[in-house]
Amino acid sequence: MSNWPSWRRIALNGLTLVAALLASVILLGSWFQPSPQTQLDLFQVDLALQASRTLDNPDYQDLARPLLGDDVFNQATQRYQKTIENLEARLQQMQERSESSPPPQLAADELTGLDSQDPARVAQTTKLTAELDGIRLSAGVLQAYQDQVEAALGQWDAISTDRYRETTAVLEGLWGTPRRILPEAEMKLREGLEGWFEATALQRLLGLQQRADALNTLTQSQEQAAISALLKLALVGGVPLVGILLGSVILVIWLVWNLWQKQGLVGSVWQVPWQGVEVQGVLTGWFFSFLILGWVVPQVYTSALRLNAEELNYWQQAMSLLLTYVSEALVGLGLIYTAVRQYRPLDSDLFRVRLFDGWLLWGLGGYGVAMPVVLVASALSQWLLPESGGGNPILPIIWESQGWAPRILFLIVVSVCAPIFEEILFRGFVFPYLSRVMPMGSALVISGLLFATAHLNFSDLLPLTVLGIVLGISYSHSRNLLTPILLHSFWNGGTLLTLLVLGGQA
Repeated sequence: MSNWPSWRRIALNGLTLVAALLASVILLGSWFQPSPQTQLDLFQVDLALQASRTLDNPDYQDLARPLLGDDVFNQATQRYQKTIENLEARLQQMQERSESSPPPQLAADELTGLDSQDPARVAQTTKLTAELDGIRLSAGVLQAYQDQVEAALGQWDAISTDRYRETTAVLEGLWGTPRRILPEAEMKLREGLEGWFEATALQRLLGLQQRADALNTLTQSQEQAAISALLKLALVGGVPLVGILLGSVILVIWLVWNLWQKQGLVGSVWQVPWQGVEVQGVLTGWFFSFLILGWVVPQVYTSALRLNAEELNYWQQAMSLLLTYVSEALVGLGLIYTAVRQYRPLDSDLFRVRLFDGWLLWGLGGYGVAMPVVLVASALSQWLLPESGGGNPILPIIWESQGWAPRILFLIVVSVCAPIFEEILFRGFVFPYLSRVMPMGSALVISGLLFATAHLNFSDLLPLTVLGIVLGISYSHSRNLLTPILLHSFWNGGTLLTLLVLGGQA
């Protein structure tokens, strides 16, 4: 394959250029997509609000105070307001982008007077507006609870999405002047609100209706929900905090040891026989197969079931995701095999998998180190790009899932399939080649950047690059693919656990 004729190299270069342009467009387009991370952050805020009742419970005060802080409601208000400002800024950017580069109008549109706006852009704007209105609805309840009624009414007045209008009207009646209770108010509150916001609005409604028994039942249920929320918050926030502290200690000890022994942070260079054209061909071919199969497999699957994508239950969605990822991974593995088979037998240092050496220690230690450094990278990314959108599109599917069967399938995808294939590709195939043609540090960064770019999420670019660097360092020392596979699996598994906990709250 390395002895390709010039015309094949020209064709490959053209395809690579197209792939790079497509990846750039998708990455930039993700900027304007609603960010699942925003929803995750707000879910944690909602957990804190739900758990706030435990601050007055003598049995749970000692746990609640350090987790919730001194002023949980003020902190929640600030977080919601910041999210609203960021979403409003992104909507403004989308409008300015649309005005500065309007799509070409077709003659048929001009003749018929049909809306000639870009459908994808309209869909993005509609989705972002709905997310913003949902957050405004909840933020208004939070402000009204704190007697900031004028601010709450201002939030509700700005809502334009049809699905929230009936709930908004009920809320305005409960807190506005004069007070008024609309027909079916309770049902509309339950349909439009969730968690603490639903309970707070219902408490206001039942109080105005003087339904003491129903109000007492609601209070008792919320006390139980508060305890459950506190325990979830301890799991979501407490366990990673312990991991960050331990990881920081491991990182410091490892750095000091390397300085003492005068060793490099990265392992030695691999002796790689394959050429750059093979790496280019594998990455380009896999990218196109990723796009094509990512569309074809779900279409074939839904057609076989005779269902639309919107009609799939959680089990069927999980199965569709599994089939899609496995097909993409198999194509990628086939491309890698095709690229390296002519060089067999390979050096024992390449694609090494051994059960009995130090890979487990490197994997666990690398996972601990990844927690603080990726957290810092995530915080830096949010500080530099506070209005960026994007995020893994399967996250909402996972946290909304119900039942253990689909969750097991999601676990297989994110903690088994993804780590195995991605580590074979980026650490086993790409990173060793780059280490041969450039300084080891540069190879580490570029392979990490390629790993992050392959996820096609702008907001995750910096954190995933840092994670890729940690994966590369651990692999360069252990010389065993089981090390990054384990680290990657633990990382995705921790994310999945967080999603399931927060999804239960949602």
